[in-house]
Amino acid sequence: MTPFRRTQWTPGDVMSMRADLLNLPNEHFKPLLQGRLPTPLEKASIVEDLVREQVALQIFENDTYKVLVGHAPPFIRLTVKRHDNQPCESWKDLQAIKNQLVGPEFEAAELFPAESRLVDAGNEYHLWVHADPSFRFPFGFQCSRAVPEHPLFQPR
Repeated sequence: MTPFRRTQWTPGDVMSMRADLLNLPNEHFKPLLQGRLPTPLEKASIVEDLVREQVALQIFENDTYKVLVGHAPPFIRLTVKRHDNQPCESWKDLQAIKNQLVGPEFEAAELFPAESRLVDAGNEYHLWVHADPSFRFPFGFQCSRAVPEHPLFQPR
């Protein structure tokens, strides 16, 4: 995996994003309007807000991945997608992405939400990284580092 470089949204990216959102059926926007269909003006306003939110995200890319970085205090959200739209099959890649873009001593979690909160954009992964490097999640292993090169894993 090559190092990440920061990239920018192109005007074409923004126009395509806007068009894709505007082409969504009005039913897609009902949850944002307490179950009612939007008027054309409301739909346009919602789309502009969504485009603004997306364009505010930082973009990092390497030879394999595109990562969008957003802030949702106290978390940093990493949205990870492969350029070839295939599933990410390597946990080590996600760990390396977190380490490279946020830092090796930050903890992250991937949430498997309730179905009512599910967001599935297809082979897109969301890591929620706590913005405080001293924070530790109250779950997970409480031991020190244990990886294949660690003595714990060496044959006797």
